Amino acid sequence: MKCKYCGYEWKPRKPKPVACPRCKRRFDYPMRVVEEDPIAKAKNIERGFQRTIYVMSVLTPRLEEMGVKAVVIGGAAVEFYTRDWYATGDIDLAVNKGKRKEIDKVLELMGLKKMGRMWVREDLSLYIEAPGDIADIDIDRVTKIETVAGFAYIIGLEDIVFDRIQAAEHWKSESDKEQAIRIGAIFYDEIDWKYLRRRCVEEGSEKMLRKVKEAAKDAKDRT
Repeated sequence: MKCKYCGYEWKPRKPKPVACPRCKRRFDYPMRVVEEDPIAKAKNIERGFQRTIYVMSVLTPRLEEMGVKAVVIGGAAVEFYTRDWYATGDIDLAVNKGKRKEIDKVLELMGLKKMGRMWVREDLSLYIEAPGDIADIDIDRVTKIETVAGFAYIIGLEDIVFDRIQAAEHWKSESDKEQAIRIGAIFYDEIDWKYLRRRCVEEGSEKMLRKVKEAAKDAKDRT
């Protein structure tokens, strides 16, 4: 038997099971709610961090039901922390690398099509990619956002700054440096700078961290 909600297949002990053993959804409930297009409302939300949060708050609980942890990383995370000062055209995720089949099932159920490395829903101009490994994410530092549609995870504040600093240091990316400074200025008093320094020392980017921190403080003091 195959679950009509999550796609899980199993051999039931009873002729007519009332619920899926994996996602626990009952089969004797009306289908109207689950047959709706849960992410269609994204069309009415302007592109930006609020749209990303809505889409991921729909997808994340469904992915977790399949044993997949999904955390927003990259430009979409910068967009969230800067409240659209920075804009991106897609959503990058860190996920369990051994759960690709489960991820495909969930996103296909949500109307996305796999095109190369990306999952695409053209009617919503929605593009999702999963270049990151959840094993590289400090789960204790992620930001959890709860909405009426569900919940979403964003890479931790310090970790997205660290990521931008590494790009600035090793790839000589001025745009990533600007992003780190912007986030640093907005959250200067909340950031764990000691944690950042320890990580940057390990990666040989302590000098870049100092530049970012000084520029962030100057920007903060001017506001």
